[in-house]
Amino acid sequence: MKDMIEKIKTTEKKKLIIVVVFFVAIMVILLGGALLYNKFFYKRSYSEVENIMLKTAKAHMEKNKSKLPKNINEVVTLSVADLVRNKEMKDISEYLKDDSISCKGTIKITNINMTYRYTPDLDCGNAYKTKKFIDVIKDNNPIVEDGNGLYNMNEQLVYRGDNVNNYLKLSDKLYRIVKFVGDEAVIIYSDKEYKSSWDDRYNIDRKSTVGINDYSVSRIKEYVDSLYQGRDILKIDKDGFDSKQLVVAYPLEIGKRDGKNIDNSGNMEKSAVIENQFIGLLPVYDYLNASLDKNCSIVNSESCMNYNYFSQFEYSWWTATASSLDSFRVYYIFNNLSASFANRTVQVRYVLHLAKDALYVSGNGTLQHPYIVK
Repeated sequence: MKDMIEKIKTTEKKKLIIVVVFFVAIMVILLGGALLYNKFFYKRSYSEVENIMLKTAKAHMEKNKSKLPKNINEVVTLSVADLVRNKEMKDISEYLKDDSISCKGTIKITNINMTYRYTPDLDCGNAYKTKKFIDVIKDNNPIVEDGNGLYNMNEQLVYRGDNVNNYLKLSDKLYRIVKFVGDEAVIIYSDKEYKSSWDDRYNIDRKSTVGINDYSVSRIKEYVDSLYQGRDILKIDKDGFDSKQLVVAYPLEIGKRDGKNIDNSGNMEKSAVIENQFIGLLPVYDYLNASLDKNCSIVNSESCMNYNYFSQFEYSWWTATASSLDSFRVYYIFNNLSASFANRTVQVRYVLHLAKDALYVSGNGTLQHPYIVK
């Protein structure tokens, strides 16, 4: 009886071993087959190739940190050809499995406030090309000379009119695209979430706490800077994309102007700037230029509210521009422009500049389908 029990146990062990060996063999075959298929047959999408380019570039720069751009907005470019020569990635053709398609690629690394934005640029001729946001805008928005649309003004592309498709969404917040400066999209927050006085310091000229209209030392500068430093307006999404890496430094124009000057070129506002700002407010001339009314020529003209999408914004909101006639008034907008004591509390519609190599994701600029970039 004992021998029979031992024989049964031995038989069962052999069966178990056979099953385990069979299972392991199947797994090895499947894994090996998957690896072979992945190496020789699996064709990657263009977006997958772009991700490979980014991952390889980041790994390369991690080992070569001295190559990273040193200054804000400085750009360093890596070529796929160099990465292939260094045996850090394969030639693009090996990922696409299509000898009829010839591709070249680069990765741009931009210093964004001492963090680094990596942007792929994959060019496969007629088959595929990485979509830059500025290229999509230029391809789908012809320059116009009358009516609503995109105008060429002062060597900038400017949205003008009261019915323009210039909506953009970033980190779940809605913006309007004001213009493009050197291919950088200038966007303004279009909602009514934030409020502040422009400044509430004691003014010796007025002998009262009506504020001092010097943006460089103002409360409003402190306030918008805190918005940029925080994580309420620029967030990290579920895929790990940090929208802060889209926002680049720019010279914030804070020159003062009087209410009767008819110049809309920005020369007055540009007479004083603060360099390397990542957030700010809208200078007055951008409001003037958005109107299509021919009678909108001076700051205090009520005609400027006509045919102007800025007039659709609810409630009063601050500009970056102060009055040159005194030391305590600042221009704000509620349909039209007015000058007010700086200590007044109104809406804050901050302004950001997006990277000139921002990539197009989706959208057509309408309120229903705002542009999405990354």
